[in-house]
Amino acid sequence: MMADLSLLAAVALGHLCLVVLAINIWHGLGSNGRWLERATLVVLALALAAPVAVLAVGGRPWSDWPVPLRLYAAACLAVGWLGLPAVTIRRALRRVPPGIEGDAETLDLTARVGADRLIGQGRFAGLLRLPGNAAWRLQLLDWRVTVPLLPTACEGLSLVHLSDLHFARCFDRLYFETIIAAAATWEADLIVFTGDLIDDEAAAAWIVPLLSRLRGRCGQFAILGNHDQLHHPRRIAHELRRSGFEVVDGRWMRLDLDGATVALGGTSAPWGPALDPGAMPEADFRLLLSHTPDLFPEAVAWGIDLMLAGHVHGGQVRLPVVGPVLMPSRYSRRYDRGFFQAGRTLLHVSQGVAGKHPIRFGCLPEISRLTLRAAAPRSEAALDDRPEESLALPGDCLG
Repeated sequence: MMADLSLLAAVALGHLCLVVLAINIWHGLGSNGRWLERATLVVLALALAAPVAVLAVGGRPWSDWPVPLRLYAAACLAVGWLGLPAVTIRRALRRVPPGIEGDAETLDLTARVGADRLIGQGRFAGLLRLPGNAAWRLQLLDWRVTVPLLPTACEGLSLVHLSDLHFARCFDRLYFETIIAAAATWEADLIVFTGDLIDDEAAAAWIVPLLSRLRGRCGQFAILGNHDQLHHPRRIAHELRRSGFEVVDGRWMRLDLDGATVALGGTSAPWGPALDPGAMPEADFRLLLSHTPDLFPEAVAWGIDLMLAGHVHGGQVRLPVVGPVLMPSRYSRRYDRGFFQAGRTLLHVSQGVAGKHPIRFGCLPEISRLTLRAAAPRSEAALDDRPEESLALPGDCLG
């Protein structure tokens, strides 16, 4: 009896893994619209049919199970017994890219005014009152980052990276004022925002008063995200420009920074404008802003030096050992947060600040500053031979 229950439990676990994988990939393929959440709920409901069917025949010998159910149950067993443990071990053993170090500070945003002052009246505001919700603990990550082929003239270049602000009235505007004030304390050459600014059209009025407080020595640059595409993206882009940001969604720019040239491109694909790599200007340094980290393989192929992304929020809920579960990416949980490197290309994935569903467990909201450093001279061919390396946990290399 216990063996049968263990078998059924393994089948159920594998089934859950496959359902989560399917949902993650589906949400990363470019589908958008309010129907997507409803369709996901339908998929989850239908997914319950498989374990119910297994339970219905669970008391019968394996040989008596219908062939399709046996085949699917075998696949679930392989995932539950082999796949999930293998992925978990691989994630635990991921290597830190060389030359990444930094300092972390965590701000309790409720310390001065209390949580009630930061909670709004909008939809999902009740989620902010859940015990243990870490939405109020803002992590400030100040990174010193070695970029393999950084030109000497870009040594010390600093960027403040913000992503996924998700302005919405479930938060009081004071919450976002506090976030922006924290980011504004950092001196930086560039301010970059990698999408998902709005989740509530009424909150669009906050864009100019808040974002106009952010200034980089050499400018401010932004792209949109998939949520922005649902809330009058042209208006959002217009408000960003009024705030002093250059919107680079779907295009390249050439910047001259202290004697070095930088090719800066941005894209919110697959939901918004794609970027043509053939239009990339000649430059000493190549910087890509992408809403989703899924474009990392393309960035490697294009010879990008530094890619900044958000979108996946670090999963918002991270379980001990397992890590994130739901993550809208065609690579599922692979590019979840932190730094990843392949060849000459370094990727930074932000956990973002907020979200449509404002819950955070084991996954703090964050803003980051990256100060770039040049690596010891190496040939590009030697870098191309290096396997992908990644940093899953920001605390792993914080000094």
